[in-house]
Amino acid sequence: MSFRRIRNMIIVMLYVAIAFVITFYVLSMKYPHASAFSYETCRATYNMTDDLFKTLNGEVPEDAANVAAASKSVHLKTAPAGKANHIAVLMYHYVVPQKYNIEPNNARINLEAFEAGMKYLHDEGYHTATLKELEQYVRGEIQLPEKTVVLTFDDGYQNNVIYAYPVLKKYGFKANIFIVGTKLSEQKQKFIPTAKTTISRPEMKATSDVFTYNSHTYNLHYKRLVQCAEYYAAGKDSTRFIHDIGLMKSKTGINTPYFAYPYGEYDPQMVYDLKRNGYRMAFTVRPGFVHPGDDPMYLPRLNVTSTTTIKHLLHLPDE
Repeated sequence: MSFRRIRNMIIVMLYVAIAFVITFYVLSMKYPHASAFSYETCRATYNMTDDLFKTLNGEVPEDAANVAAASKSVHLKTAPAGKANHIAVLMYHYVVPQKYNIEPNNARINLEAFEAGMKYLHDEGYHTATLKELEQYVRGEIQLPEKTVVLTFDDGYQNNVIYAYPVLKKYGFKANIFIVGTKLSEQKQKFIPTAKTTISRPEMKATSDVFTYNSHTYNLHYKRLVQCAEYYAAGKDSTRFIHDIGLMKSKTGINTPYFAYPYGEYDPQMVYDLKRNGYRMAFTVRPGFVHPGDDPMYLPRLNVTSTTTIKHLLHLPDE
């Protein structure tokens, strides 16, 4: 057999091998559950992408536990007397009187429990910090009173302005709503306590003395098949996410540098996209306290329910 024929056979075999690898890779991405090996191939691809964006983000730690550990050496330092070593960011969603709470769950709090919690904060002399103050605190630019909390509400339910707003205003508190842009209606809706009606532009304007409105995405508060045929928050699709960021700013006029991840789900590329579009601080649903030096794009929150008092949450061990 001539050298030329051997060379041509090798070239053909090489092309066949390359075609096989490409075909297998494409099928693994499209049908990751076809076999354990194809699933691992798909996961490995996404892990490589995550590693790339971790590097672009400045060596973001691998997971939530490492995010906390990365700042541990910073927040072990004791603050001066009367100043906060850590701050609780309290998370609410749906506020409704107990008699209307027909679907009790961890995202709904009875109005009576909410009122009791706000009274406790007021009577104990707590300061409700703005997100700007929290950002400065995390960056080590300012100190805050020892008794400081941040109040946040997710999604943008109308009951936040009907029920929570008067209580907050009564005590002179500041709070934040992370609203889904498509839920912001142009006209005030008829309020039904048992329905999931959402905030309108007139209500947003009327409550701006208490609430600051921030992004919870424009229309990505749902789950879809994103990675390896598994359901994740839709924001993990970078193309959709970048487009959504633009819509949130242009359609709603909400253009603060603060963001809450839908379902608390995030990945390094989402963080990269947020930073590239002017966001400086973002919130998860990972439980814990916020400290100076924490990564501002992975801040934890404490979920408040009807059965877990604020007093209990504020006195949890700071791990």
